[in-house]
Amino acid sequence: MSTGPRDPFENALADLLIPLARAMVARGVTIGTATEALKKALVAAAEEDSDPPPNDSRVSALTGLHRKDVKRLRSEDKDVPERRSCSAAALVVGYWSTAPQYLSKDNQPRDLPRKGSDDDPGFDDLVRQSRIDMAPGTILKTLVDQRLVTKLKGGNLRLLSKAFVPTAGSAEQVAAYRATLSAHLAAATHNLIAGEAEPLHFDRAVRYSHLSAASVEELRAISADKAQQLLQDINARARQLQDKDQDSEQKGRFVAGTYILPTFPENKEG
Repeated sequence: MSTGPRDPFENALADLLIPLARAMVARGVTIGTATEALKKALVAAAEEDSDPPPNDSRVSALTGLHRKDVKRLRSEDKDVPERRSCSAAALVVGYWSTAPQYLSKDNQPRDLPRKGSDDDPGFDDLVRQSRIDMAPGTILKTLVDQRLVTKLKGGNLRLLSKAFVPTAGSAEQVAAYRATLSAHLAAATHNLIAGEAEPLHFDRAVRYSHLSAASVEELRAISADKAQQLLQDINARARQLQDKDQDSEQKGRFVAGTYILPTFPENKEG
């Protein structure tokens, strides 16, 4: 038994898991499913942080999992089509709302035919130019299902929103939840365990308490406006850079996100 000081991360773990636990309870996810997910995550972490790749016995020693569990989990299919569909749809929306060939004279997304021409690119051209390895029909179905695109009487397609915000409770929302939180956690975790010589990711937040409801709402509105503009500017520049790098073999990835958490604790008497 260890006699040293307790790692403060152990005390933080429960608080970190509470938001996930709330989502689990709300969606009827039981401890059995959560345990299986944690096992998969531990195996993935052991594989990622070991060089050369560890064998099953080494993964078992690092994680405390039984070697039979390790072998089973490492052989499972890791494809995640819902996540791919969500990311692809978001990229198409971003490209449609920023690429000059898909904008009108007043810089609004044009209505697009499904099949375009050299002078008038269509939706299928948009998907290809977004560099997405998925069928245009699959992406279109996702966008229509999420009420982000509507089909007009003449057959053209109209973009209804410049932001991909999935409908509540949908598989696409789960995929977005997964992608957004996993990216933020990855950045924060790197900063937590990075060596002295490793550069840290940008990860900042502003926190204030003892505010009135009116003050919280004012800060929420200001933050939402500025965050939306920032993301739109980054999206436009990222699309330009992706076009410039289109013929290269570069595989670099970039994620930037924001979050706003206004809270109004209930006053409990007694």
